Amino acid sequence: SPAGEAQEALQERYRLGSLLGRGGFGSSGWQAELAAASCSQIAIKCVPRDRIQHWGELPDGARTSLEIVLLDKVSSGCAGVIQLLEWVELPNSFLLVLEHP
Repeated sequence: SPAGEAQEALQERYRLGSLLGRGGFGSSGWQAELAAASCSQIAIKCVPRDRIQHWGELPDGARTSLEIVLLDKVSSGCAGVIQLLEWVELPNSFLLVLEHP
């Protein structure tokens, strides 16, 4: 399935580390990027679909959580804002790959 392929691709790029924390809308796991050029720290936030209260639309028409829409808008050069590196939609959740400050 496309969702399974997306999750496998993420697992190939990142190695799951210890859990950073849990909140009312998801959990974040500390990750280490496995790119050959760098080994920077990132966070992957898992947001269950049933916990999303506000939805929005990306410029390409994709319907997703408002959090992803807003992060997408400010993730290109907005100082002081955690950068959204990529995101994946799974059947029951969204995975957000974020820079780890």
